[in-house]
Amino acid sequence: MKMQNSGDIVFLIFLVSLFRESYSISYRNFDMFFKNITGGKNINLRPVLDHKSKVNIYMFFNLIYIQEFNEVEGKLSLTGYFNISWVDQTISWNSTENGIEQFTLKEHIIWKPSFIIGNPYDGVSFIHKDETVIRVRSNGVVTWTPGDNYEVFCNADASRYPFDTQICKLEILPWGYTNEEIVVVPIYDYVVQWWFNPQKTWEFIESSVTKREDLQLLEFAMKLKRNPMFFVLNLILPICVMIILNMFVFLLPPESGERVGYAVTVLLAIAVFLTISSDNLPATSSPRISSLSLLLFTDVVISAVVVLMVILSLQCYHREDRYPVTTFMRGFVNVSRRLRCKVCCCMRKKEMYNETGNKEEIKWTDVGKEFDIVCGILIIVVICIVNALYIIDVTVGLPGLD
Repeated sequence: MKMQNSGDIVFLIFLVSLFRESYSISYRNFDMFFKNITGGKNINLRPVLDHKSKVNIYMFFNLIYIQEFNEVEGKLSLTGYFNISWVDQTISWNSTENGIEQFTLKEHIIWKPSFIIGNPYDGVSFIHKDETVIRVRSNGVVTWTPGDNYEVFCNADASRYPFDTQICKLEILPWGYTNEEIVVVPIYDYVVQWWFNPQKTWEFIESSVTKREDLQLLEFAMKLKRNPMFFVLNLILPICVMIILNMFVFLLPPESGERVGYAVTVLLAIAVFLTISSDNLPATSSPRISSLSLLLFTDVVISAVVVLMVILSLQCYHREDRYPVTTFMRGFVNVSRRLRCKVCCCMRKKEMYNETGNKEEIKWTDVGKEFDIVCGILIIVVICIVNALYIIDVTVGLPGLD
């Protein structure tokens, strides 16, 4: 029994030795094949048999992740890789003779085109990685897939921030070659997203690829839409609450002495939000000022007007009775009462007012009360109009601003 097991073990060792021997021979053959294929190559010469021929460069970009889009600095960071392929006419073999269909090699062994980013964020940026491998097939097709984190310049349009949509481009063009030497051909008319990971702040909507024939430049345009919910909850809604609080200042009793302090506090709170929003927007007015900036500026103006109205109202309330009410103020009070009575009074009160309204003695406190009512209604109307215009602008746009 032991002898039989020993024989099996010897047989297995013999098979393993045969396998190792055949593998080592294949490796030596492949090494000789590799040296024959790549030996004597001049990486500075284009891989064409006729020097007047053009090399067609086929390319597409595979977007993996949007690292960052800083609209204040105009910087877009993308993670992805380019698939660049061409035909090397100096490399080809019969794969049926040696069973080798394709192999990989370092990019500095054979010729490859040189590309740069046409809209870099900081300095000239080449598409180049020292450790990138190139795959060569038996028919001479060479595929190069350099990948990196690419930073490009993108001029943000923050006119409808935070409901904005941005169109950014990644521009690629050959460096050092003329149109008579190479021709860049886009494989797809869109940005490939085979392994794309969605970004939390920006949503990828669509893309397109265009080419400028004079420069052999490819433009990979990407349309990005911001997810606005965070900014709505932390910026838009607090601003709306602040401006609504302006309307309640006229409900405070004049005797409390808190009216001016209340109005100034609301004004300062809106100014703080104006500062916060300006830090998140690019310092430019092209193509136009942001709708949010216009809204905040309008709210600051409204709050400042409210402060002035409160001061004038308190001056009327606390004016001494030894100063008679002027004719203008009497007319203001009568007109205000008559208009309010036409809107909200019943018929009995209207008749009573028509009989005794002009005979009633009007005091400065009455002037202050009517002034509060008129100012409160006016502020409510203005706030509603301003917010309605903002909503229209960020949804469909206003003709005068676009």
